[in-house]
Amino acid sequence: MFKCTIELYGIPRQITTERKVEVELSDGAGLAEIIAALRSKIPSLSGTVFYPDDDRLMEFYAFNINGRFYVDDREIRVHEGDRIALLALAAGG
Repeated sequence: MFKCTIELYGIPRQITTERKVEVELSDGAGLAEIIAALRSKIPSLSGTVFYPDDDRLMEFYAFNINGRFYVDDREIRVHEGDRIALLALAAGG
């Protein structure tokens, strides 16, 4: 287990009024575990950023982990020292 700071941008930051949140994760945790940890720490993200009854991101949200974007990649694993951000994807046209 390790403590991980997740940066919040856009709508997630507006909902929580926090810039960062610290959660505890197991080494090798996946996106579902990150979401579960965030959901228990910040329940207000459920139904807006996370699906209410599922540890998945809703449309238009993503994690940026070490400079790469992930929406629903079940293969990604995080480790101590990884930089993680949760953000709303910009829609353009």
